[in-house]
Amino acid sequence: MSDSASSSHAEPGIRLGDAVHRAAKRFFIGTHRTATPEETLARITPHLGRCGITRLADVTGLDRLGIHTVLGHRPNSPTLSGSAGKGFSLAAATVSAAMEAIEFHHAEAIRLPYTEASWNELPADARIPVDRLPGTKNGSFRPDRPEFWAWGWDLMTDRPVAAPWTSVALLGNPVARPGLRSFYAMGTNGLASGNHILEAVAAGLYEVIERDSVACWRYAAEALRWPTPRVALETIDSPVIQDLLRRFDEAGIRPLLFDVTSDMGVPTYMAMVYDRDVRKTGMHRGYGTHLEPAVAMSRALTEAVQSRLVLIAGSRDDFFRRDLIRNQNADGTAEIAALESQPATVDGRRFANLATPTFEGDIALLLNVLRRAGIEQALVFDLTQPEMDIPVVRVVVPGLEGYNFDFYAPGARPLAFAGALKAQMAAHTGVVA
Repeated sequence: MSDSASSSHAEPGIRLGDAVHRAAKRFFIGTHRTATPEETLARITPHLGRCGITRLADVTGLDRLGIHTVLGHRPNSPTLSGSAGKGFSLAAATVSAAMEAIEFHHAEAIRLPYTEASWNELPADARIPVDRLPGTKNGSFRPDRPEFWAWGWDLMTDRPVAAPWTSVALLGNPVARPGLRSFYAMGTNGLASGNHILEAVAAGLYEVIERDSVACWRYAAEALRWPTPRVALETIDSPVIQDLLRRFDEAGIRPLLFDVTSDMGVPTYMAMVYDRDVRKTGMHRGYGTHLEPAVAMSRALTEAVQSRLVLIAGSRDDFFRRDLIRNQNADGTAEIAALESQPATVDGRRFANLATPTFEGDIALLLNVLRRAGIEQALVFDLTQPEMDIPVVRVVVPGLEGYNFDFYAPGARPLAFAGALKAQMAAHTGVVA
């Protein structure tokens, strides 16, 4: 895992500030990593207390699927006190839960340089275009009013660029005083960790692409009543996914897999799982994006299982009564009949595996995908705390769509995506919709 800019390598490396990074992959079971889960767990365990993690609980046995799921607990967290992780081994699920909690800790206590200035006062080559600023639509932002900005590194232009502080941090502003504003709805989109900083950057890029793809398809489904493409499970040839599907079947859990890949073409899937025989037990979703389609499918399916177990365990502190009611009513007889009536027409072998042996190779491919989609910036904020040396980053890609928060309004990409589908519909039917 050499970071040397002078070492010979097929890929040119990824520059972050003054350093050029490279990272070869070593682990490929259900994910891509530079280290095994056991190696990662040994490395992070001494730092769990520093991050406020008091317990990593194996809750796999609360369900009948047997897919490893672990919950992490940070009882004194100022944001979310519960995290969750899944994996093909107990070590992998434990690492997944622990790293999510570690990410939260880092985002709650970031130490980045910042500037208090209006957008107009920022250097022209170091700011996000106003129409691509991440934030609440029709919010309080004004380009002539001072805000707090965090400084990160733009992978597209190799220069420092500022983003709204609250698009990077999970708590307030860097200076505590009355009357401070926040025009950005805080969330965890693009918050990622890894064994190596490039592993973390790749994970962050995958997440922001996933959220954008899901937002595009969700809006198209709502605006056009366009059905989300459903994958024919029998066409999937990955042994890992075939084994997962067998375990679902033996447990009496029905998985549905939908292809929500956007115009960017990075394989993205949504999984929905429900009890095959008992109604009103909940509909659970998971999502996954990766250059290797089987990894994207695996992430979606296992995240849906994780969602199911989180609900069963009942310890998630951001799952409110409205969420519980909505979830329990989502698998009624009529709802299931409507879902199952949609034909599964998508071939599970639709995408080739474009993942490379290195994280710099994957990141270069993802940056090219973003460029082709008209994206001009991809910002990385290094949140790593030197005393722990666990790489944590926040990835912010201006122009991509994010979470579907309350008061959400679709941005340019979902509108354009729906418009393209509408034109496609008209071309096939000869009728203007």
